[in-house]
This record gives sequence, structure tokens and C-alpha cells, in this order.
Amino acid sequence: MLVSNVSWTEIMSDEVQTKVRAGIKKMVKGKSEAQLSDSVDVLILTTAHDAEDGRLIRHQNSFGRAGISAVIVSLQFKSRLSRFVKGTIRSLRVIKQIKPRCILLPDPELHLFLSPLIYKKYRVIADVHEDYSSVTFDRYWLKGFAAKAVRICLKVLPKVRSSFSHIEIVANPNYGSRGCILVENIPHRDDLPGRSDSPDLRAVYVGDIRESRGIERMLQLTTEIPELHLDLIGPCSFPERLQVRIKELGLRERVIWHGRKSYADSWKLASKSTIGLCLLDDTPAFQEAIPSKIWEYWCLGLPVLVTNLRSMAALVNKVQGGMVLNSEDDTNRIVAWLHDSSMLDEQGKRGYKAFSQSSEQNANRLVSAYHKALRS
Repeated sequence: MLVSNVSWTEIMSDEVQTKVRAGIKKMVKGKSEAQLSDSVDVLILTTAHDAEDGRLIRHQNSFGRAGISAVIVSLQFKSRLSRFVKGTIRSLRVIKQIKPRCILLPDPELHLFLSPLIYKKYRVIADVHEDYSSVTFDRYWLKGFAAKAVRICLKVLPKVRSSFSHIEIVANPNYGSRGCILVENIPHRDDLPGRSDSPDLRAVYVGDIRESRGIERMLQLTTEIPELHLDLIGPCSFPERLQVRIKELGLRERVIWHGRKSYADSWKLASKSTIGLCLLDDTPAFQEAIPSKIWEYWCLGLPVLVTNLRSMAALVNKVQGGMVLNSEDDTNRIVAWLHDSSMLDEQGKRGYKAFSQSSEQNANRLVSAYHKALRS
């Protein structure tokens, strides 16, 4: 059974916060307030992610398919400093109100500061979905004292996490400690819609829009291929500058920035595309990454265009589910690929086959982790 998700912000007025609190108590239909603690099996609690974050939505869907009720609560803050200072206290308040059987925490600061406070009373699942040490090099705001403080915390984080969580789940086997359960960033077939046909040649990018995620390369590619349309789906921290850049390149008729959409709506839009893009820069955070969007594109039967980063390129080449860009690639090769409909169709089918096999293997691991946490 799936229940509504909440994005809770400290910017809200007292009146709105009261309504949100009331909403939490009513999230499970047909249950009284007194029964709520028996109704919410898993609270997925985050201070760093949106309530529509793809991995969290996929977790919720996995629990729902197994008859385990799960709710995502995303606590929003005015600033990063406010998040780190107040996040643990506000998280404790939410936990006290919902009283779940189990709490899944996807944020390293909650592993570090919240888990020790709740470990004895609640079953805790720590979700490690990134190489946090590498990710610090991809965050422009991590400089000076902030960078030093974060790196000190990261040194003690693995020990704290293993000591104060009942189960660790990891997106990559290299991220966690011995005994963790691998839950990869691979969707279930039911998480995404079927593919829709479009008369246009369309590329799509789904995710955070940042320089390091290849936004400039995507725009340049669209400039160089006049018949190509581009859909950008996701939040952008520099919206005005993005719109100005699209205008400068003369792309207002062919590039649409849709902004942040729900997980379901994002992939409904993406399903109308010809190819999926993942043009990450070569940074420490991305060298070994296999973004979930690769699997999500393949779930839709879309061939992918990716940059030549070690793990991602190896997977795409192994599956033969798209094109890997090399530094010497010219536009003519990409254009020829885009106009070879039989090749695109075949690569999309190979991608879908690889997705289907991997998704089946991945499907029940999260539910197994939940039951193992309850037994521990």
C-alpha cells in the first residue's frame, strides 16, 4: 500500500505547518490517529533529497508491491547551514509523530547524527547510494572550513553507520561495509510508463541540471544538429542563466526546460524521446558512477548517448545499448547514428533486455533488507 509523500519546509507559516502535521496523521486511509504507528511500516526520511527523488520513489514502490506501507518525508530548509544544524532535531519530531516500525535514512548526516539517537527504539536501514568522499569534489559550496569539516565527518561515518544501523543497503558494492545488501539504482518495470512514439528527433535528459552534468555539451549538440529537439527535465540552480544561454544559442524553439516534475511525470515526458543523454563531466564523483538514468532510459527502450567515463562506458559498450562519446568524435558520426533508425531500435532493445535481467535480480533485495532489519 502506497501513501502520500510530504515535503515539509521550515519556511511555512505556522498555519500551513499545522495543516502539514495534520496531513501526516491522515496519510494512511481508513486508519485512526491512534492506529498510525501500526500503519506506517517504513518511514523514508530525508533532509537532503526531494520527496520525488528517483531512488526514494523506487524504494517506496518496492515496499508497496510487497504490501509494506511506506511514506517519504522530505524536510526542507532555508539553507545548508540550517539543514545541518536543525535537521536531526526536526527529524526526531517527525519520527515521534509517525512512529514507524522501521526508518530508512538516505543521507550521510542522518547516519552520523540521527541513527545513534534512534537505534535502540526503531529499526534503522542506512541507504548508501553514493561515494560520499568523491562527491565532495563535485559540490561547489564545499570550500575552506566547510570542506575540512565534512571530510573529517566522512572519516568516522562508516564506523558510526555500521554501529548504529540494523542493515546497510548500498547502490554499489564498493560503498558499504561487509554484510551490506546491494540494492542497485535499477527501476522495476512498473515504476516507469511504456514508450510513446514521437514524430520528432528528440533527446532527453532527466536529472539535476548542473555544469558538471553536461548541460553545455547538451546545448552545443542541439545547436550542431538542427533537426534535434531537447527536453531537459529536472531542477536547475541557475534558471535565469540557463534560459539566457538557450536564447543566445537560438534554441528557444527546440529546447524545453520542464523544471522539476514528479518521478512519474518526468518519465512520461521522457517516454516520447528518441535517445537518452548522460553527458557527465570527468570528475571524481562520476568516474565510477553508473547513474540510474541509464537503466531508466533502457527501461523505456531508449538507446543512450554517454560520455567516456570508465564504469558507465564499460556498461554501455558491454550491453551495446547506445553510443559512447570519445574526444575525437565529430558531429557527423552522431548525426549518422541518430538517423539510423534500425540501429537505434536494436540498441534500445538490447538496453531493455539488459535492464529486464538486472531489474529482476534487484527487485526483492530491499524487501529482504526490511525483513532482516526487523529480525535483527
